[in-house]
Amino acid sequence: MKVKKRINNDKRDWGIIKKIGLVVLFLVVICGVSYSAVMFIRGLNEKIVESQLNDEDWLSENIKISKDKSLGKNIYAVSSPSEVSAYDMIYQEVIQDKLDVLMEDEYTFEKPLIVYNAYGTNILGVNLYFTVLEDATVSYNIHVDDKDINDFSRDLANNGDERNHSYQLIGFVPGEVNEVSLTLKDEDGEEVATKEFTVDLTDIEYNAQKKLKVKEGESKVELTDGLYTMLGNDSDGQDYLAIYDNDGILRMESEIVGYRAHRVLFKDNKMYYSISQTKIAEVNPLGQVSEIYCTGHYDLHHDYQFDDDGNLVVLANNTKKDTEEDCIIKIDLDTKAVTELIDFEDMFSSYVDTCTLDTTSARDEGEDGLDWLHLNSLVWLDGGDVILSSRETSSILRVNNIEDDPELVYLLADERIWEDTEFSKYVYEKEGDFKIHAGQHSLNYEETDEDGVYYLTFFDNNYGKANSQPKFDYSKLGIENDNSFKGTESYYYVYKVDENKETFELVDSFAVPYSGIVSSVQPMDNGNVVVDSGVAGIFGEYDKDHKLIKQFTAKLNKYMVYRVFKYTFNNFWFE
Repeated sequence: MKVKKRINNDKRDWGIIKKIGLVVLFLVVICGVSYSAVMFIRGLNEKIVESQLNDEDWLSENIKISKDKSLGKNIYAVSSPSEVSAYDMIYQEVIQDKLDVLMEDEYTFEKPLIVYNAYGTNILGVNLYFTVLEDATVSYNIHVDDKDINDFSRDLANNGDERNHSYQLIGFVPGEVNEVSLTLKDEDGEEVATKEFTVDLTDIEYNAQKKLKVKEGESKVELTDGLYTMLGNDSDGQDYLAIYDNDGILRMESEIVGYRAHRVLFKDNKMYYSISQTKIAEVNPLGQVSEIYCTGHYDLHHDYQFDDDGNLVVLANNTKKDTEEDCIIKIDLDTKAVTELIDFEDMFSSYVDTCTLDTTSARDEGEDGLDWLHLNSLVWLDGGDVILSSRETSSILRVNNIEDDPELVYLLADERIWEDTEFSKYVYEKEGDFKIHAGQHSLNYEETDEDGVYYLTFFDNNYGKANSQPKFDYSKLGIENDNSFKGTESYYYVYKVDENKETFELVDSFAVPYSGIVSSVQPMDNGNVVVDSGVAGIFGEYDKDHKLIKQFTAKLNKYMVYRVFKYTFNNFWFE
């Protein structure tokens, strides 16, 4: 779904296409041109459009940045052909060139340059540019008349320099007239000036839910600072990344190409998130897409992290082979080169031979190979070691020296899953009497002062079904749920792993709404934890005693909310 502020293509630019269409119609009616000929001409038209979308001069002529009175006084907006994608580097260059021309004029704090959704990556964002004569900081407040929506206030991180200020303001509410109050302070923190303006977003189109359903928990502990980032509310229509405040109010939305964003990474004042199965975007604080990284003949699958050198390490499918979701690749941020670090089919070849191709279950687009491992979560450790979650085998595995000479260290799983295989010797001993995990997601690592001893926190889906091993009976492990969408309960789990003793034990847990697949947990610095039960469309924040502080329920577009992580966005958008 596109924002209404975009315009249709200029009639002059489409004149030639219309003429071709009339010629085709004439030939069909008068001369009886064959259907195949019509299809040929139609294909020609599509090629013309595609060539135009890759033509910087054509884009420059058809993209405008001008004042839009419907948004408010002296607010600029971008208008462009609806076929243009914000995640196109030529488009981004054209936008920047036009902004540079606008910024040749002088703008002050009292009369700033205000541009709505400047780079097309935030339909609830406004960019602000101005120059001051002394060191200063800026804070802002957004107010709407809806009594059920609290004000949104933040101190801004300047993305310009000491004199030339550049900001992206987020926090605007769709369907509302947003009243903005800016405060300028000097280097001593003293208020110097204020500025007020309104941004009318009553007519924009958006995809996410404006207000989530909220349930207050019994805990009176404060929610952590930050914004809940919804990474994948699966939809038949437009895919997007949505950000909510502590009241469940939508405060930012970024439309993406497809699939889902899996997490947001931050590095060198840039944020990174996946925008499709084959692309990861690098976006600066102003919303400008500064780079696009492609995965080559691999499809991204569920997770990515930075390695020791700041390159992207990505769980992936090799689309050139018959098994899937069992590779790890590296993308060099400098050269964009894609390197395969490991293909787990090679390491586990004897086990793969025992697996069955499932042809009945729903898959993500383009995924139809043997899903025998289904990696869904990645922890990168210093030195090139990784800890991974495998949903299909209900196992957590550690592999060392991933970039040089990969070595399987252990498997955390019920020993019966791996019995009668050569990998049974890698299964660590389970200490204590507890229900084993099954179908788990979202690993988090916490080291201790003792070498080889650490904690792993994750979402235990409590889901017992492996499509590649249909004869394995999970009920003998105490796992009764075998339906992705209907079950008793899932869990927040914490394992203490001792590599010295080759053991693991459950040291903390509590029940959460059931989700047989997807989902996430995120331990916060103050002891709170954010938990997303994906297929239920429910996420919540709990205190250190496992009591619910607040819970949010989303209206599902299709069937799940993939993950929810909470970020402060400090030193990015905010101070």
